[in-house]
Amino acid sequence: MDAGVQLTPGQRGPDTRQNGAAMVELAIILPILIVLVFGIIQFGIAFNRVQGLHAAAREGARTASIPTNTAADVQARIDESLAAMNFVANPAAISPGGGCAGNRGNPITVTVTAPYTVAIPLLPNVNVTLTGEGVFRCE
Repeated sequence: MDAGVQLTPGQRGPDTRQNGAAMVELAIILPILIVLVFGIIQFGIAFNRVQGLHAAAREGARTASIPTNTAADVQARIDESLAAMNFVANPAAISPGGGCAGNRGNPITVTVTAPYTVAIPLLPNVNVTLTGEGVFRCE
């Protein structure tokens, strides 16, 4: 005779209902976990790209702080900085617009923006604009 659990007629084994409950719980929690994990990943990617934009803007501002450099020189330096990231930015905004010629000692600001699409499964894609800014004093 078996020493296991004795069941009366019409009674099920002890694990039958537990398996169904676990499947329902997984079905409820899994979409939330997927959104959470992919949201963290997308935030990390966006944060990395913002840091790259800040670095490129600082390089652009450093180049723009030299009075003999033109806006084309600044944009070329920014593009060169972003090339390692395989990231294309919009043309840089340089303030003041005339550059550093005659503005020795005044700050020059370079702002770099780039589009980014946040793509998280189970949610619609969101387009955002990432911004980086660099400030240097004119030489």
